[in-house]
Amino acid sequence: MPDLPKPVLFMAPMVDLSHVAYRELIRGFGGCDLFYSEMLNSRIVPVEHPQTSIYLRWAHTHDLIFQILGNDPDKISAAGTILDGFEPWGIDVNMGCWLKKVTCHGWGAALMKDIGAARQVISALRRSTQRSVSVKFRIGFQADPNYMLDFASMLQDEGVDFLVLHARTVSDGMTRKARWEYIGALKERMSIPVIGNGDITRPQDACDMMRQTGCDGVMVGRHALIKPWIFRDIKALLAGEELEDQPDLLEVIGSLHALLAEHFPADVALKRFKTASVWLAQNLSFGHYLVKQVGRTRTMNDAMACITACFDRGIC
Repeated sequence: MPDLPKPVLFMAPMVDLSHVAYRELIRGFGGCDLFYSEMLNSRIVPVEHPQTSIYLRWAHTHDLIFQILGNDPDKISAAGTILDGFEPWGIDVNMGCWLKKVTCHGWGAALMKDIGAARQVISALRRSTQRSVSVKFRIGFQADPNYMLDFASMLQDEGVDFLVLHARTVSDGMTRKARWEYIGALKERMSIPVIGNGDITRPQDACDMMRQTGCDGVMVGRHALIKPWIFRDIKALLAGEELEDQPDLLEVIGSLHALLAEHFPADVALKRFKTASVWLAQNLSFGHYLVKQVGRTRTMNDAMACITACFDRGIC
């Protein structure tokens, strides 16, 4: 299996957002090193049709890591075998999602409560694929560094190739400041690569995280949606180069609109365009007005016309 680039830049997995259109938009700005898919339920993967699935139809790219969700070793194994056939860069197990609609099933971060169950899941996946296997997880249900390190050591012992730590607890959700010191503690303990995630809001943050924690790379989530050119700027800082000017936002929105229309059925494209507009509008002083107006539209053409009109009138 291939080695990770050093340092490595990832786009995080995000439901309805880390899809083919956003990935292509980010590639247009030079891209990151590796992309994550949207979260794939291990129970559903076996019944997805590769030619029609909005998740798998465009999955044949070698810079893609599939992220799967579940706690049943047999279903994880079956999903891993199927996903392996797409020849991705790797397969990741979600052990970090904190939402109750996920953890109530024993999925996501709930696996961090049971090291034995998590071990069985990883063992099953490791046997089903020759691809890189990784785990994205959180500090835990409490800010307990010893438990986090024991959990991570188990993952390493079971053959995980690298770890991504979202440096918040489950109860922190997405609100508390990320605890980068836990990334540093994990990096110090592990012999496999450690990727840091949490509070990368500008290019300098990525450089600061790597410098402060010694991590092998960073994963950017929400701010890759707000500024799809952020990886270009991180690469420039790492290379000691000056940052380019921010691109024209209307052109960026128009590019994403075109990519969504190209890749998805009209209803799916519109839903995802409205979701993306919430993030891209954060670059604007009155972005909330634009989001509200777009939310009222019923077609992709109307949505883009609405945005163009807002820009033309200078009200966003």
